[in-house]
Amino acid sequence: MIVTFSIEYRALPNERIWLQRQLSPDSSLDATEAFPLEDLGDGRWQTTLDLPHTPSFSYNYYLGDPEGKPLRREWRIKHTLPSTTEGKHLFTQDRWIDQPADAPSFSRALCDVLYQRRGEADGLTSSTPYLAFSVFAPSLRPEEGLFISGASSLLGSWEADEALSLSYLGQGRWMISLPLPLGTELREGTSLNYKYLIRTAEGGWLWEEGANREAVLPTGASYDGIHFQDSFLHLPTRSIRTAGIVAPLFSLRSEQDWGIGDFATLREAIDLVAEAEMHALQLLPINDTTFARDKGDSYPYNAISVDALHPIYIDPAELGALADPTLQQAFEEEASELRSLPQVDYPRVLTLKERYLRLAFAERGSAELASPDFSAFFAESEHWLRPYALYCVLRDQHPGSSPSHWAGWEQYDALRAKAFAEEPEVREEIRYYYWLQFVLDRQLRAVRRYAEEKKVFLKGDLPIGVAPHGVDVWIAPSLFHTDQSAGAPPDDFAADGQNWGFPTYDWERMQMDDFGWWRKRFARQAHYFHAFRIDHILGFFRIWEVPRSEHSGLLGHFHPALPYTLEEWQELLGVDFPVELLTQPLIHRADLAEVLGEKPLEALGQQGYLKETSLEGFYHLHHTKQCDYDQPQLKDILGEEACLQLQQLCTETALIRDPYSEGYHPRIALERSRLFGRWGAELQRRWQAISGDFFYVRHNELFQQTALQRLGALIEHTDLLLCAEDLGMIPATVPAVLEALQILSLELERMPKSFTPTGWADPKAFPSRSIATTSTHDMPSLRGWWSALPKSEQERYLREELKQEEPLSEEELYRKIVAAHLESPTLATILPLSDWMSLEHRLWLTSPEAEQINHPEDPAQYWSYRFPLSISSLRQHYPEWLTLIKQLISHTQRI
Repeated sequence: MIVTFSIEYRALPNERIWLQRQLSPDSSLDATEAFPLEDLGDGRWQTTLDLPHTPSFSYNYYLGDPEGKPLRREWRIKHTLPSTTEGKHLFTQDRWIDQPADAPSFSRALCDVLYQRRGEADGLTSSTPYLAFSVFAPSLRPEEGLFISGASSLLGSWEADEALSLSYLGQGRWMISLPLPLGTELREGTSLNYKYLIRTAEGGWLWEEGANREAVLPTGASYDGIHFQDSFLHLPTRSIRTAGIVAPLFSLRSEQDWGIGDFATLREAIDLVAEAEMHALQLLPINDTTFARDKGDSYPYNAISVDALHPIYIDPAELGALADPTLQQAFEEEASELRSLPQVDYPRVLTLKERYLRLAFAERGSAELASPDFSAFFAESEHWLRPYALYCVLRDQHPGSSPSHWAGWEQYDALRAKAFAEEPEVREEIRYYYWLQFVLDRQLRAVRRYAEEKKVFLKGDLPIGVAPHGVDVWIAPSLFHTDQSAGAPPDDFAADGQNWGFPTYDWERMQMDDFGWWRKRFARQAHYFHAFRIDHILGFFRIWEVPRSEHSGLLGHFHPALPYTLEEWQELLGVDFPVELLTQPLIHRADLAEVLGEKPLEALGQQGYLKETSLEGFYHLHHTKQCDYDQPQLKDILGEEACLQLQQLCTETALIRDPYSEGYHPRIALERSRLFGRWGAELQRRWQAISGDFFYVRHNELFQQTALQRLGALIEHTDLLLCAEDLGMIPATVPAVLEALQILSLELERMPKSFTPTGWADPKAFPSRSIATTSTHDMPSLRGWWSALPKSEQERYLREELKQEEPLSEEELYRKIVAAHLESPTLATILPLSDWMSLEHRLWLTSPEAEQINHPEDPAQYWSYRFPLSISSLRQHYPEWLTLIKQLISHTQRI
């Protein structure tokens, strides 16, 4: 097949247009398959290629230098030529594809689920020569059609009733192919004027705006087919507004679960969403967290693998009953007991399911591992499945120990691992873990297909961190800063900041292969979800790092950053003492006496645990790192209480050393420290000015460029709807970056992102490219928030935010709040299930406080929350509640 490619682009001198071909729709673009186009002048570029015959041919253009180095690329969607008879000569006139104004419309969630329509045949006529037109229009409603009309009689002579219908090819692309009969009025060089138009659901016509499109038939050769590939419709962007539910899978109940929500429960949740006429179901992470098999493993954001799914979510019923009916009944009786508990008993549920799964594997595992389906799964997953399965075997052999304590396996060796996996004593265990992931993959893919049938898109959750003891760090430690821990600065919910325990990423090393680790991670999400939440997206701008030697988030720092040297600090602060004193905990004697007591203070001084400084009345600690006070021998000497007190006093450090340079960061929130209270007014004023600039101004450009580099490289490789969790201490440049990349922000009324007169955000002012919600798993539910507000604040909220003068019942209040969020311009309003349940007082079955799933200030949080009712109970016994939700969605014109 010979194809002549043509495109218009005004390039600068020493720039040229390159074509980068894609051999099949599933292959990735390869920079070695790039072809330069010839500059024909006047902004026209052209090349002719002799291509192998393939089912279809996809490609992109990019602007490059004369050697082919990319300078600017098209957006992620591709030009495509349909298959044609071998030996034909085609011509295609393409338009450069920039990011459209409605980029989310091209996502899998919206294009393929919300506005799903069956893809048709490409409509390519068998006659030659032929003329074909194509254009992208992803957000047409299923009841609408796309047509073309033009000046030529071939295109209907501008008569709408004679307009020609385009076929939908999928992924937002439409096409029509017309035979060019002999004797047609169209000749080489003929100019065709045309427009696209939409046939609306009501039977009317919606024409494109602006000037007519023009297609000029090529000259100089005889072509069998001529393609004009346009980019997007010339119509205003259509707003998309939908709604959904968010709930952790573990918290959902069914009448058959084994004490925790599973993939069968997930199907029921999809039914609930669809019945309520919503279209989104969001989950928390469902990756495998199994390590100690205790309550700590309940933490869904501490996955041992970013690829493996958690076996606890397997639906046992899908596997079929065990061969022994008595044994099967015993399992089901214990499952019934666990199902009746008010919360998840995580260790017992995991133990029960693992016992059952091992028996199921013994009965059917070998047959399933010999199936063609498993072969396909293994071929696709081998790169992560092999190390994961070996990790699980070694983890089981070394209970409670991280890989650094696995004698002989402290470091992963792929060649040795492959041989070891075939040894008789471990082979069956390896196969067991292969089988678990195969079953999980099969079940979740089936659930995704079911969701698509119900027009519900599944939204996953991409955690910012990975477990320090997990597979990912074990097999590629060079990709992580294992001496640092990810966390968050202090906020209203965690005054001490947060220390999550995850290693931070070595982004510079990751960039060496164009962020391959992240691209694979994004690709895994696409196997199961149509959208995903990017947990703590601020980590792509900068991450809050806490040294492993510390516990408190107050002792963290941002990375990347621009810290000051000690010389600069000396000048900035203008103090008459060496600023080196501020690089360690510096505590006044009076504060030490207040915290420790006078006698313990004297004893610590005599034992050498306190050191006088050159600054009168101030002391340094002998042990300056918080982890020092975890040592058993020190606790034996000083006592548990004294160690805890000294550990807290370690935060009285003003300057935090940067681990990547000779610089120092200001300690965040130092204004609340004892040290700051000892300073004079002038030094306090200087510190506040420096600190304010450092945290809110100095790094804005650095953070913006960092995020654009990292996120920009990743979003090119996914068609999932991307949603940010952009709460907390937000750099000023975050909104601009999210807008530029068209990543949806997260909006909460109680957490405004800029100053508001009331202290609350107005849902009517939420951006259209955002997700609105009333609470998250890290904060009180709607009921919990309201019950914790002082009465004066409740009255102010009613008066200033809801403009409500008359008294309201609590139920009416929640209905007004939810309605306000649904009325907002956001692309989606996705509320926690507990907040949807607040609409009906009969569903207030627990205390408001009990609805909060996670307390981020508690590092030992047990993630055990379960909804008080099963999904089937909600659907069967509360039809009025579902009717109310449907009415709210209809009245607020969400779909």
